[in-house]
Amino acid sequence: MWGSSLIMCKLSQFFPYYTLHTSAIFLTFVELDRACLLRSIWFKNKIARPRIALIISILILICFLAIDGFLFGLGFETSTYNNSTGTVQTKVSCFYSLNTDFYNFYVYPYITMHLVIMYIIPFSVIVICTLLTINKLFIGQISTNEQLARSAYRNRRISFMLLLMCLAYIICTLPNRLYFSVFKDQIMGHDYTDTVLLGSNTLMYARNAIDIFFLYISIPAFREDVNKLVFKCI
Repeated sequence: MWGSSLIMCKLSQFFPYYTLHTSAIFLTFVELDRACLLRSIWFKNKIARPRIALIISILILICFLAIDGFLFGLGFETSTYNNSTGTVQTKVSCFYSLNTDFYNFYVYPYITMHLVIMYIIPFSVIVICTLLTINKLFIGQISTNEQLARSAYRNRRISFMLLLMCLAYIICTLPNRLYFSVFKDQIMGHDYTDTVLLGSNTLMYARNAIDIFFLYISIPAFREDVNKLVFKCI
């Protein structure tokens, strides 16, 4: 229930899913990009370009706008007449729909899609790419050429940062997934239910801030851009 604000209700339905899906897929593509850069000269010369990255980013945003856009259809207003006060009271119900087929799609197929997009695909790709990256950078031979050694050190630093981001992704999203998939029946209906849900959601959304922190401490160019932006705002 969101009082009488139907707009806030619809926004609260759309943006949590949209931001979670896009951030998970962006992290997945970053891991895939790093693994391909280390193993494919063709990918480095033809695909790893700012223009291509921009196009892929726009396509991801548009794709999930189409997938998650139906959430704007959930939520409805109900009005009741209060005989004692002589006024009409309006309430808004979120994540529900008077259309049974529409609501059933959200409860069953869409939740399955959310599980695949948010967890199965990112986790599978991240694990595979991480193993490929470790095999290339940490198990491979260390170059004696000074320039190549510096490049290898830089690649190791960035890859280590990505490994930390992946670890943060797993740690921050696992409690929320366990809550809804494994322990939902045991947790629901207790005094601590809202606290557990709030804690798992907070941890899940904190993942994005943790990713930015890793980028800031690991990539000098990103750190310089952030510092310039902060100084301009000040």
